[in-house]
Amino acid sequence: MEKLYSLVQKTPTPQKLALGVMILLVLGGGHYWFIYTSQAEELQKLSRQLQTLEEELHEKEEIAGNLTKFKQRVEYLQQKLEEKKKNLPDDANIDHLLKTLNELSEKSDIRIIKFSPASEVRKNFYAEIPVKMEIEGNYHEITTFFDKIAKEERIINVSDIGMSEPAVRSGKVVLQAQCMAKTFRAVKSPNVAAPGGKVKKKPGAKGK
Repeated sequence: MEKLYSLVQKTPTPQKLALGVMILLVLGGGHYWFIYTSQAEELQKLSRQLQTLEEELHEKEEIAGNLTKFKQRVEYLQQKLEEKKKNLPDDANIDHLLKTLNELSEKSDIRIIKFSPASEVRKNFYAEIPVKMEIEGNYHEITTFFDKIAKEERIINVSDIGMSEPAVRSGKVVLQAQCMAKTFRAVKSPNVAAPGGKVKKKPGAKGK
């Protein structure tokens, strides 16, 4: 060590300066190579990871936003479905239909003489439920009754209307009316009725 120090003392000043600059360059290069380069690579790696996480976060936020909109849409459609079920229920519910018609007849001051449900007729996604009715009242009361039926939530069509046997009672002309009232129900798994009342099977279906 003393020899090295003595050698340095004897070295001319210009050479000392050159040696000092060389040492600084070596130290600087080593620092850049071993420390700065590795840190820069680590920073780039972290930057890429951060960008990936931000992209994933943005994607998840979009999914969450769409999920909320999707849930709202499902709730809206479910509400609309429940409303439509009032127009086209899943079952015939003849008892409820009779109750409804009785209530309407009382409000219209007419009397239901006969209420005879017939066999339902299958269509594509729904079934017709025909009901033969005979009612009694004056002309205005009968038309009021039909008007109230038309305004019901459940779809009820009245056709084949005929009026007969007019008679004067309590100072008013009372008529007997015959009609066909058709209501409907939804068919979840429609089957096509074949002649003779048998149900046609889908192609490829095996019989038991």
